[in-house]
Amino acid sequence: MSQYSVAYGKREEVFSIPQSCNVNVIQAKPIQPIVDFKAAVLQALANPIQSQPFSQLFKKGEKVVIIVSDITRLSVRSHEFLPILLNELNKLGIPDGDVSIIMSTGDHRGQTVDEYRLIVGEETLNRVDIYDHDCHAEDLASLGTSSRGTRVFMNRQTVEADRIILTGGISYHMIAGFGGGRKSICPGVCGYQTIQDNHGLSIKAQPGEVGTGILETNPVSLDMEEVTEMVSPDFLLNVIVDEHKQFIGVVAGNWRQAHVEGTKLVEEAFGIPISTKAEVVIASSGGYPKDIQLYQSIKALDNAAYAADAGGHIILVSECFDGPGPDSFLSWFQYKTYEEMSQALYANFTMPGFVALRTAEILKNNTVYLVSGLDQSIVENVGMRPVQSVDEALELIMCNNNVSSVHIMPYGSMTFPILNNRN
Repeated sequence: MSQYSVAYGKREEVFSIPQSCNVNVIQAKPIQPIVDFKAAVLQALANPIQSQPFSQLFKKGEKVVIIVSDITRLSVRSHEFLPILLNELNKLGIPDGDVSIIMSTGDHRGQTVDEYRLIVGEETLNRVDIYDHDCHAEDLASLGTSSRGTRVFMNRQTVEADRIILTGGISYHMIAGFGGGRKSICPGVCGYQTIQDNHGLSIKAQPGEVGTGILETNPVSLDMEEVTEMVSPDFLLNVIVDEHKQFIGVVAGNWRQAHVEGTKLVEEAFGIPISTKAEVVIASSGGYPKDIQLYQSIKALDNAAYAADAGGHIILVSECFDGPGPDSFLSWFQYKTYEEMSQALYANFTMPGFVALRTAEILKNNTVYLVSGLDQSIVENVGMRPVQSVDEALELIMCNNNVSSVHIMPYGSMTFPILNNRN
């Protein structure tokens, strides 16, 4: 037997695999972290992608809004680049009093002051006014309808600003293809109806149009771009972080083209080629805080499904100390078949419903074992098999199957297995 381990909460889950099995560890490619982050940001501002330099875009007297990721994206480490941006704006004659930060909460809850401090840092918190976007606000600006039928309502403060700067991080995304870029605007600072209309395009798309790493044919992403174009942001600063939350890339410039360049680095680092799918895939979300809820861990499950044989087994390792996730996620499992859930979601789209449907789709094709702290009844209700350890799951699998191939994904929420162009 050979021993392996993956992260589980704040500890390691250790397990053994027979040496007769062909084991492949799917992990991010080693890319040198940025040594001098401030210098890298200043270099990106001075030499942006398809844009004038930062110093030529802003003038004294202009009101500037900076869109910043909320508490669910702490790994972006906004507190490290926001003071740099503010100082550069100051040099151009724009005082802190003319700058506001809008949290791109989408349909998430608002933040506390302590959470603001974690997101933007003490210095920025004391320098500029910070506002949470409220997707249910009564004063949202109505900007019309996109070509795909999305009714566009947007944060009024963002719409009325003289200049808009987008910030955030770029990573793989199971609906939009990639996070970052235009997502700061849509869904970030859009109304609830806009978010529902946009994300609802995923359920109406043709097979292969929507999914991780897909941009060019993705109606959700293309619609996000069209909505973002309605306010035409002036500049973008996005970062790419590795599985250890270290900066490995900075892109700046045109909000569309700089984002595209950033996605190339994400693909280089986290798009991992595999020669074959495996009978068993063992996937960890990457430990705390990525595995605090089952809902958040479905991203790792989704990535793992691309590496698993049809009819194969997936062992998902996720502590879930904060429970299964929102009630709006669990409620979708009242539908006993994938077809029933799909019909209900088509009639009334919600993001938790989409995540539930993707879970149900994976469960149609694979048996999923969950190593977690959740009650057995909750795990069984979502269609997974509760186990206390990876070893227990492997024993159950190998009792009835002659397993010869295993993929291990230590950071399943970040790494995306790529097999012969998805075929």
